[in-house]
Amino acid sequence: MLIRFLVVILVSTSFFASVGCSNNSGDGGYTPATATGDLCETPLAPNEPVCSAAFGDTVWAGSHRSSYAQGSSPFPGPAAGATVTSAHLELPSAGIPVIMSFSEPYGDDGRAVWSTVTGLDNAIIKVDHETFELIDIYIPAEREESPPRFELGLSGAYTAIDSQNRFIAGRTRFVSFFGDSVEGDRSSPIELKQRIFMPDEVFCNEDDVIAGMSLTYGGDLAFATELGNVFVIPSDADPNNLGEVPVVSANLDCGTADVADLEIVSNSIAVDENGGIYLVTSAAMYRYQWDGTTLEQVWRTEYETVEQPCAIRLGPGSGSTPSLMGTTADDDRFVVITDGQNLMNLVLFWRDDIPADWEPVASGKDRRIACEIPIRFGVPDVTESCSEQSVAVRGYSAVVVNDLLRDPTINEPSESPFAAIAQNLVSALEGGIPAKAPVGFERVDWDPESQTCASIWANTTVSVPNGIPSISEASGMVYGMGQREGQWGLEGLDLFTGESVLWAPGGPGTCNQEFMGAASLLPGVSEVLEQVPDSCENSIYSATTVGPDGAIYTGTLNGMSRYIPDTTVVLSSEAQIVAGLDQSTDLLSRAEAGEVAGSISVRDNLRRALVQLGAVDDVARQARLDEVSMQVQEAQSAVDEAVQALDAGGSIDAGVAAAQAAIEAARSAL
Repeated sequence: MLIRFLVVILVSTSFFASVGCSNNSGDGGYTPATATGDLCETPLAPNEPVCSAAFGDTVWAGSHRSSYAQGSSPFPGPAAGATVTSAHLELPSAGIPVIMSFSEPYGDDGRAVWSTVTGLDNAIIKVDHETFELIDIYIPAEREESPPRFELGLSGAYTAIDSQNRFIAGRTRFVSFFGDSVEGDRSSPIELKQRIFMPDEVFCNEDDVIAGMSLTYGGDLAFATELGNVFVIPSDADPNNLGEVPVVSANLDCGTADVADLEIVSNSIAVDENGGIYLVTSAAMYRYQWDGTTLEQVWRTEYETVEQPCAIRLGPGSGSTPSLMGTTADDDRFVVITDGQNLMNLVLFWRDDIPADWEPVASGKDRRIACEIPIRFGVPDVTESCSEQSVAVRGYSAVVVNDLLRDPTINEPSESPFAAIAQNLVSALEGGIPAKAPVGFERVDWDPESQTCASIWANTTVSVPNGIPSISEASGMVYGMGQREGQWGLEGLDLFTGESVLWAPGGPGTCNQEFMGAASLLPGVSEVLEQVPDSCENSIYSATTVGPDGAIYTGTLNGMSRYIPDTTVVLSSEAQIVAGLDQSTDLLSRAEAGEVAGSISVRDNLRRALVQLGAVDDVARQARLDEVSMQVQEAQSAVDEAVQALDAGGSIDAGVAAAQAAIEAARSAL
């Protein structure tokens, strides 16, 4: 159970502040003999995946927040019933900043918010997160003598900020690295640091482009293409000497096969700490394994889908980037998607070995499927449901939003290369028409005792038409960009009951007509805009992001919006300590289990335990829990001894056992 306390102002605590790396030293604390400065610190919160030092920060540095792609945060957002102030930033370029990524803190504790803008200009933006003012917009056609060719569409939407504070975007058939033109100065203009053009061999054919990307725990860059290829390059790749790039394909003979027969990718990928890379195509769920050198397919499992997706979908099959469920080594561990049936199902796949005694969930189903449950959003006799959004995951809970428009407009079939984009924009805009807007949220949980999943609650009234929802562990809230009677704003649901407990209207949504001209040329768009001309608070497929300041950020049509609360909820010291002790115990168990190719090494699991114990000690000392602090420092000393024993070629058993005993003593002292 979460132990929380309420504060009436935004506060800065050891939990609330993001930590890029840690050395676990401080006044009165234990200073490890083992170096840990190159490691990240996992936020002290329940259900938090092991952090990845590849990312620049733990707040929200990549698509769907991190490699696990859960769309959930340990950090607080607006609390239930909070007074929330909205602000809107209009961009000087037409398009939608779909995914926002936050940099690590600069010297003054400020941050930059980065995003690509999906639109004709192929822009990159950098925003000051404190003032919510545009620092710079980088338009390749204006900054570069010979800008590369860009594809209009999904390519480039998924991005990340790495540990070198580089904003990375894989677009079309190249990867671009952006940063501050003045190192360490977030107010300086955007500079293109490097661009790597990918060899033709990593693509299925000449029309294939990059669809999604993430960072591996080892710091490499993993990409998926729209025609089902997955490839990996090192973060320090030489653009003039890439060497042989490892690549695998979901499509056999993809270069010569009929395009109509190919499996298509319209989402990004997820990556775990054991080298697993998870890809969902229009037909199947895949796990690939990356060990730092070799990339290979581990398993493939088909899921149910229909030929014609619902109007809001960006492609056939599943509408969700795979989300990873299960964060400790002893958890049941899954990859989670929604399928492509007319009545959509939530599907959980065992991501590691399938339990030996596991029986298929139904006759003819693959044993790898652990759960397949229809999503009806609280309407028992409904025959259709659909979501284009990734499943938000926290612990064993999965939250799904309904995107099925009522009486959607379907454009006439067209051979135009912009036909799909036009239909997607029409559908997204129609989400702002109350009579057409979809309604519904549902939470489904996995029960590790019965090894089944079940619906926990459904909300039949809240409308979040097209945005990606998010979860705050600290606040116990689900957030989404909703509409009420045509007014866009922030919806907040209680994660435990599904009740709507927060509504904050956005601005009027007035659009700059100069930017709307190009969009209006697309089939069907002008007709919808006549009904909803003020659509520039419409989220248009953008992610709802929990920022480092307790605020919620989202992209909109031609802009971005921020929702700042007067009240937020943070985890108590006791809850943080319990979470940190659990994390440390898990890391020690991983160290005892030994090393697997592609996973975190025994030594690094021990070093990570030192980092987490150091964070726990910081909280304990701040809370004046002296006995807890003393036991935690005993545990740190024991882990230090285990590392030294390992380095000397000896056994870690004695050090790990002593550390575990001290951790249990710390629990007892709470």
